[in-house]
Parts: sequence; structure tokens; C-alpha cells
Amino acid sequence: MRAPVFCSALVAFLAAAARAQAPDPPPGPRADCATGPISYIFIDNHSIFDAADPELDRRFAWAYGLANALHVRTRRSVIRRELLFREGDCYEPALLEESERLLRAYDFLSRVDVFGVRQEDGSYHVVVDTQDQWSTQLDLRLRLDGGLGFEGVRLREANVAGAGQSLAFFYLERDVTRDYGIAYATPQLARTRWDLRAAAGRTRAGTFVTQTVAYPFVGEIGRWAARQSFAREDRFFAYVVDDDAGRPVHVLLPVRGRAADLALLRRFGRPGDLTLLGVALSYQRLAAPASDTLEVVHGSDFERRVPADRAFARTVERQRGEVRALRPLLLLGKRNIAWVRRRGLDALRGVQDVRLGAEAELALGPALPFPGLDDDLFAALSLYAGTAAGPWLGAARARAEGRRALGAGPDWRDLLADGELLLYWKPDEPSRHTLVARAAAAGGWHTRTPFQLTLGGDRALRGYPPDRFPGGRRLVLSLEDRIFFGWPLPDVLDLGATFFLDVGRIWPGDAPFGIDSGWRATAGIGLRGALPAGGRTTYRLDLAFPLGPGPADARLILSVGELIGLAAQPGDDQMLRSRRVGISGDLFHFPN
Repeated sequence: MRAPVFCSALVAFLAAAARAQAPDPPPGPRADCATGPISYIFIDNHSIFDAADPELDRRFAWAYGLANALHVRTRRSVIRRELLFREGDCYEPALLEESERLLRAYDFLSRVDVFGVRQEDGSYHVVVDTQDQWSTQLDLRLRLDGGLGFEGVRLREANVAGAGQSLAFFYLERDVTRDYGIAYATPQLARTRWDLRAAAGRTRAGTFVTQTVAYPFVGEIGRWAARQSFAREDRFFAYVVDDDAGRPVHVLLPVRGRAADLALLRRFGRPGDLTLLGVALSYQRLAAPASDTLEVVHGSDFERRVPADRAFARTVERQRGEVRALRPLLLLGKRNIAWVRRRGLDALRGVQDVRLGAEAELALGPALPFPGLDDDLFAALSLYAGTAAGPWLGAARARAEGRRALGAGPDWRDLLADGELLLYWKPDEPSRHTLVARAAAAGGWHTRTPFQLTLGGDRALRGYPPDRFPGGRRLVLSLEDRIFFGWPLPDVLDLGATFFLDVGRIWPGDAPFGIDSGWRATAGIGLRGALPAGGRTTYRLDLAFPLGPGPADARLILSVGELIGLAAQPGDDQMLRSRRVGISGDLFHFPN
């Protein structure tokens, strides 16, 4: 698909979407409002600290003032554009609740409260009370294996000039990864509800560019959604070869990926009981060059690569399949969910919106029978379920996808599946503990394109580095106790600790260089924090170490946000790198 053709299609698509897929407008003014009209909307947008709050310790007034001076307060216009009501509309509590949830989805707002005050004339004044969160994030990556080492840095401003836009600069260098570049995102493109996300930079193997323009479903009341995306990237797919001595060996396969899609979705039904129907057009190309480009790295110096021998080349050969397909897709979904608020699950004290109920989504489509393109059927299934009872809350999510050849001897290939089960126990006050249990599984079957998992890493066994124990199917069990201190400055910031235990195993499956690791375990302790108090973004500093025989080098993990939990980024990084290009179940959620 040539760029001019795709850009022309993009322009036509966005123009049509702007005309036809505008959001359902909130109810206009009516004379028969049973509850009364909204006569005034007051937006009270606070900075990080409210200097007039009498509960703040006045000894640190200079620190509050400095933090507010360094931070640009969110503009009222940004908040107003997310509201589902206007002056003159009928007062509907459901729209206030939904607007509050939409605002709380922004990671630069720590607290959101939307409520109505009835006036003597029967109308309502609606108050939108928000508080900003510290929006400049420094994500520093360090390691402790044989000494303190630098793995990268990411500097992100989540609320540029108070406009709700995000700008990030990053440099990551760990194992085969050496990425640096810039990323930008805005949820209100040209002061509309359209989203724009873009990133560009360089990798060890070349360059990458990603871009997405999307009109998301507006909460639960939105009827239309649309998306256009494009991705081009050159990367090394790094296969890990297990070394009993713990010395890393990587086999590097250069991979070039190209992908683009256009999608349009429609919802039917009522909030809480929705049926989704959509169509998409997806182009995907994934190619690995000739076998003589396969290289091997012994140790951690990736600038000293040597050609791979025949044994390595034969092992990787069956995952050199090229994918080249243009396919229309039918998107189907059923959504029966309700949103509830919970405090202190993945944040120390912050409020979190959680889906209860169930939903299922299916993407299905054959490749168009053009010369030189694949002849197969693609299918992707996404599932979610959530429930709560007393102090308990549980959620499960899973994704699976694969391609079935339609020619002679049809068979399924590149079957990838992963899922996790999360269980929270959060008793009422005065307890300051939150227990989180997680079971996560991932695997691949009949893979013809690059695929491999490892048992170590931040989302698996945290005490092992990401290049330990390669395989094709993995199971990880985790238990974490998150403790909230409530001191020393409870009105300024939240502080807490965590203790965690990870147990897991990886099996070879059909992944190159896969092994059976046996059952392994790691444990760790950490500190957690949020600024200001009640903020929903956590900052963590964890120290994890392996249990049992073998080297016992500890790993230092610094992270912005939780690594496991409902607030964590769904999906596994190692699964995403095999799914990286092409259509997948995320078409249904941009965002929820």
C-alpha cells in the first residue's frame, strides 16, 4: 500500500467521519424537564495543592507554592469539553456520573467530583471540582546485576501547558533494545473529541514511526467510534539462548513491519447492555531478510555482533514466515458492564473506576485474494469479566488470535493467547492493607513468525532479568501486599510499602531455544508513593531477588504506574512484540 494512496483514503475517511460519526449530542434544553434544567456550570480546577486548604501544614507553604509554580494548571476549556451536558440541558445525574468518569480517565487529574446543587427556582448549578496531579514524570531505568547500571530514561509531561496534551522523550537501552525518540498525544485534537497519538525514533535496526487518529466511544452513551492508524518499524527480534551460567546469549533476527488500518464501529442498545458492530480494513506486512543476516551476541555488548552458525539459523528458520495481507474485517461485540468506584486498589488512596460484568469481542476477516498476498482467515477474540463481593474484587481478561490458511491443507498458525486473573482483597478502614493475587498465562502455538517468551522480567518473575529462561508457554503466580502508611504528611503525599512473591514456570512449546525451567520463585520489597495525596499514579521503587539455587543478584526496578493490576497496561510486552503489527482486538477499545 503506497503512502499517497493511503493518505488519500485517510483524508476521505476522516472527512466522512467528521460529518457522519459526530457524537450523540447531550440533551438540549426542554421545557418538560422532570428534574429541572441546568442553569449554570461552575468549573473549579485546582492546581496540585490548594494553598488555602487549612489542613495543609503551613510549615511547607513554600514547597506547595513552588510545586504549583512549576506546574501549569489544567485549563477550564479542557475540562468543559469532556462534559456530557451544557447549560440549558435537563439535569440528569447519570450524565454527571459519566462525565466524572471520563475526566478521571486522564492521568493528569488526581481527583474529580461532579455534583449538582438545586436552586430556589428549581434549576441546578453543576459544580465540576478537579485537582491536578503532578504531571512531569521521570522514569529512570537502572539495574543491579554485578553493579549499578543504566538502562534508560523517559521524560514525559502529561499535561503540556495545561492543555491535556502529552509530550515524551525517551532513551531505552536494555539487552537488544536501544530506542530513542519522541512521542506526542492529545485527546482533544483541534478542540474536538478526536484523539491523536504519534511517535518516531530510531532503533538498533533502523527507524520507527507510529500514528493513530481515533474518535473513541464517548463513555457509555457514545454510539460511534472510528480509527485510522499506521505503523512502520525496523527492529531486531532477540531470541534468548539459555546459558546455565547465567550469561546472556542473543540471536538477532532483523524484522521489518508495516501496518495500517481503518475502522468504524457502531453501538446498539442502552448503557450497560450494548451490542457492537463494526467494519475495518487492515493492511499488514511482516518480513525477515535472508538467513545470512542472522547474528549472535555473547554477553551484553550488542555492537559486537557475529554471524550466526548453521545450527542457530536452522532453529530460527521456521519462524521466518512472511506475512503480507490486505483484509476486510467484521467486528462483533457484546458488552454488559457497570462501572463502580474503588479506592486504594492500584493507587494508595486514589479512586479507581472498575468494570463489573462481562464483555466479549470478535474480529474476523479473510485476506483479499490479490496476487502476492496471503490467502488466510484472521480471527481475534477478546474477553473480560469482573465481579465484586464485600472486600473482594475479581477480574479476568484474555485475548487470543490466529490465522487459518485457506489454500491446500488448511491449518491454524501463529496462534497467540494470553490472559490473567486478578483478585483484590481490600477491607474497610482502619486496615491499611490491600492484597493482590494474580495468575497470568501466555503462549504460542504453530508459530511461523518471530515468537518467544521468557520467564524473567518486570511483568513475570521480577527477581530475574528479562533474558532468563526462554520458552513458548508460561505461567506466573504473584501475591502482593500493598501497605499504606498514612504518614508523615498525609495531606501532601501518599507513602506506602509493598511485599511480593512471584512463582512461575516456562515450557519450551514450539519456540526456538525453549527450555523447561522448572518451578522458580522470586521475592521483593518496595516503596510506593503518589503526589499529591489521593493521586492515582503511583511511583514505585522495588528490590527483587531470586529464591533458591543459582545466582542471587538483586534487581532494582523503578516504575511509573503499577506493573500488575487493573490499572497496569493490559497485555504482555513479549506478546505485544509478536502482535505489534496488524489488526488485533484493541479496535474495540480506544479507549473503554
